[in-house]
Parts: sequence; structure tokens; C-alpha cells
Amino acid sequence: MVKINNITNVKILFYLLIAISILIIIYVFINKKNIQITNTNKNTIEFIISRYNEDLKWTTEYPFNKYKYIVYNKGGSNDDYVKTNVSRSYNIRNEGKCDHTYIYHIVHSYEKLADIVVFLPGCINECYFKFSKAKILLDLIEKYNEAFFIVDYYTKSNILDEYFYFKVDDYKSMSQSNLEKNENIQFRKSKIRPYGKWYEMNFDYNIQHVSLFGIMSVNKKDVYNHEKQYYYQFMKSLEGAVNDELSHYFEKSWEAIFYPLKNTYVLYYTNTITNIISKIAVNYINLYKDKYAMDLSNSPTTGPMLWNMIYFINNNTYLNYNIGKIQ
Repeated sequence: MVKINNITNVKILFYLLIAISILIIIYVFINKKNIQITNTNKNTIEFIISRYNEDLKWTTEYPFNKYKYIVYNKGGSNDDYVKTNVSRSYNIRNEGKCDHTYIYHIVHSYEKLADIVVFLPGCINECYFKFSKAKILLDLIEKYNEAFFIVDYYTKSNILDEYFYFKVDDYKSMSQSNLEKNENIQFRKSKIRPYGKWYEMNFDYNIQHVSLFGIMSVNKKDVYNHEKQYYYQFMKSLEGAVNDELSHYFEKSWEAIFYPLKNTYVLYYTNTITNIISKIAVNYINLYKDKYAMDLSNSPTTGPMLWNMIYFINNNTYLNYNIGKIQ
């Protein structure tokens, strides 16, 4: 047996990453399908922040300092954050993570939504990948004055088939500011699991796009695909728990919640290593099926490292945005 030393292993990994990067660049050039967006209307925009324990200093930094924000302060007891660019703030209960906040805003502002609604978690400055995705989103909105749904994972079949057996047994927030107060918060599992069973209880159509980390925007016309009561039921399902498996289900289902996304543009940010790693996870989930459940209690240490690496590679290999609309 030939023993390979650590230096050789590093070299092999390095050359492998170079090879993957070259293949990705070739793939991007071959599959570019950019379209020209011309918008003669001036859409109104509102920026919604779901905030718990973050200082929100990033709202005073470029390019985020160009905008005013509506802040939903979860928990209400901690009001110590930067308000320089905050136009309005509301104290609400700390439950359902940012997913509850976004739907709460839709329910309580349903009749007066802006043309473009932008949703952001308060912790985007704590991780490179969140900051990077938020900056890309704002750059696109500023350039085109349209809503964008940045796709972190795409499948040619449907998300339900690929993630049917997905479930989470434990989770700790990747946000250090939130973890300071919530480290020992009990995790609530979904009454209906795995993900596929929950999905079938709520939706009867297929989706192909997933946008992660609670960083997204939507055209209000797509919100109005459904009545207020529809969103109200989703909001109620997320109440009663700070740390909830349902939030992980919602994260994979925003296209389904607003379905069909006919007025919101999508950025296919998935021709890169993001999709490769996601495919590996999908195959692993389907291989073990009912025996599989994610334990994300180590996510504060492992999560940022993994996603920072993925988004760094994304940003340095994705040479041209692939923008379009869902057909």
C-alpha cells in the first residue's frame, strides 16, 4: 500500500479545485442566457429587516446606507441598535425566526405593500456569504428596479422529489449575536415531517428553485397570487417557538409560498460549486431516507466556514449573471 503524505493530499485537493473551477468557467460561458431588462416604470421599494440581537451597523455602510429600513424587533426587550437609516420599527414576539417576520409583514401590510419587497435578516454582516448575497441582491435591484429571487439551488425535476426526506433534529443559529441569548433554546420539531409530507399538506404544485438564508425580494404582484388568509395560516404555524424545524422547511419553499413567481426575476446563481455540494447532500438524504435527519447543532462553527468557501468560489468563478424569469 502506498502511503500518501499530507503535502501530497493538499496538492491533489488544490489541483482538483483548479480543475473544477475551469470546468465551471467553461460551463458558464456555454450556458449564458442573460436577458436585457428594460423597466419604464419606477417601482417603489421597501426593505424589511428581521432583527433580534444584532446592532445593524451594516445599514450605515455602503451600499446599504443608500436605503431606509423597516425593522421588526423580535423580542422587544433589546432596543439597542443603530437607527440612522431606520424609517419605522415594530416590536414583535421572538418566534419563527425570520420566516415568521416576513410573513408577519405581508399579513399586516397586505393592502399597502410596495411594488418590490426586500427581506433581510439582521445578521448579514456576521458572515461573508450573507453579506455577499445581500449585496448582489441590492446591486441588482438598484440596476434594474425589479425584484430578484437569487437561486442557490436549482433542479430540473422538482424540489419535493429531491428533498422529500429532509428533516432536522437539532439546530443552533449561525448568527453569533443571536446565539448569545439563544444558545440553550429548545428546538421544536415539525408536527408533520419529513419535509415532503409537510409540503404535500400545503402545496399541490412543483417548484424548482431554492433561495437560502432569508435574503430575497419579491414583486408584490406575486404576493397577491394568494389572499391574506393564506399567509395568515403560515404565520400562525410558525408561532410559539424560537428555534423551529418549520423554518428550515420554509427556507426551501419560498417559491411555493408565492407561486407562481411570474413577476419576480430570478438569478440562477447555481452553475457553480453550490449546486455540486447540494447535489451530494440530496443524494445522501435520499440514500438514507427515513433514517436521515440533520443535526445542525454545530452549525455556528461549521456552517459559516462551508458557506463562506462556497460563496467565495461562486463570486470568483461566476463570470456573468444568468438572469431570467420562471417559465
